[in-house]
Amino acid sequence: QLRGGGGGGGETKMRTTTTTTITTTALSRPRLLFYPRSSFASSSSKASSISKASSSSKSSTTESESYLRLHETDTGDWELQSSQVTYVNEQKTCEIDLIATVHVGEKEYYKNLERDLVSQNEENPVLFELLTDERNVERMIRSRTENTTTSSSSLTLPRLKVSLSPTDEARRLAASHGLIAQLDAIDFKKPNWYLADCSSNELEKMKADMSLEEADTEAFRVPALMEAFLVTIVGRARTLPRAGQFARSLVWLVPCPEAHLLLLDWIWGGGRPAPVLGAMVDAISAGDIVGARKLAFAQMIVSAQGKNDVYGSGSGAKATIEKRNEIATNRLREALRQLYDSDDDNNNNTKPTTTRTKEKLSVLYGGSHLPGLAKNLETLFSAEKNDDENENIENASFGGTFSKSSTIWRTVWRIPKKPENAFARFGFLPLLLLVDGFDWAQTLDVLAEASRREKLVEIFLYVLRHVAAYYALGKWVLEWNRDLFEESAL
Repeated sequence: QLRGGGGGGGETKMRTTTTTTITTTALSRPRLLFYPRSSFASSSSKASSISKASSSSKSSTTESESYLRLHETDTGDWELQSSQVTYVNEQKTCEIDLIATVHVGEKEYYKNLERDLVSQNEENPVLFELLTDERNVERMIRSRTENTTTSSSSLTLPRLKVSLSPTDEARRLAASHGLIAQLDAIDFKKPNWYLADCSSNELEKMKADMSLEEADTEAFRVPALMEAFLVTIVGRARTLPRAGQFARSLVWLVPCPEAHLLLLDWIWGGGRPAPVLGAMVDAISAGDIVGARKLAFAQMIVSAQGKNDVYGSGSGAKATIEKRNEIATNRLREALRQLYDSDDDNNNNTKPTTTRTKEKLSVLYGGSHLPGLAKNLETLFSAEKNDDENENIENASFGGTFSKSSTIWRTVWRIPKKPENAFARFGFLPLLLLVDGFDWAQTLDVLAEASRREKLVEIFLYVLRHVAAYYALGKWVLEWNRDLFEESAL
């Protein structure tokens, strides 16, 4: 298998009858990542899966905005939701939908998403994120003698040659949470669907050519146990106050060190208690292990957005994301250029820009990419904000600056409400403290009578138990992408 890196393009392999399997980037999973220290309302449904949100009052997109969220419905169910943010240019001649996608979800989520994209108009281009080998990609060639392409597609942008399937790893991840992999639900080999991403081959070259400063923003993958120890040693906050490490080391002298470590992480790195914590406790007490796993998985996905000053909170590939966003932005620009050129040719250049046919495009990308793509759309497509005068003229021909028009939310998966277990909810922390207290006392008793070798083994096992507890609780108990009392910008 040939593997490529990257931040969430999904896992792919060719749907062919040959024995050759070409696999690209591993499905983005919110774990197994470690960073160098130096880097720094109720829902109304549409087809049971879409809820509307009012347009943000902010005029520009900020890097902290979230395009994936956990939402509690009126009935008490929890939903992982992805956003679709619509941008319109000043002259109202073009509409672009930035659609956040998740690479595993419920079948209904992908069915509704594909239906909405296809039912709008089969002629509307769809640009999508997908890392795959360049051998699976073809570029349409425009005829020199006529204004058409060699295929039924209208744009000369890269497309898939073959239909792709997820790898076994992606399917196992989806199945363990009662979900389905994206590439099992949607066939991206459609007439007007275009690849707005680099190939896995280009991604490897991109990483090899990175500067040291860019490489410092990339997470490297390590086994989960090693990551747990590393995070325990350095903490989740990227910047520690003076004597911060000394303070962290002292917590091992008292019972329940994981609770003290989390408290220090919260003080120095921000965050807030995860809103789904109570629902996870209810699901576990009701025996709904799959539901609890889906809640924990959703919490980790949502927390992986935004804040880059906390280990385990970011996508783990800042430089890679920025470079791939640049590729996607260039593909979007090229698509607009071809659409507007085609409109001019069809009208024999007789119609002014303000009377153009309204164009519509959709961009499907992972939630970690959308803040950057939105920022590019609002700034790089401005008719005044670029140093390149020719680019400014071209931007003006696109109908002026794009601004946010509306936002809708789609349900990626839903976790039904379980009966609230007040005893489990309020008894969780006291139980944890009680168990940890007994463990601490028992460990001290053993150390008092053990030999030197037995003492080393006992200390190692004690540390191992509490490192595992700290690592797991840090993923589920705190929401790292939001500070206390902070609301979503969307």
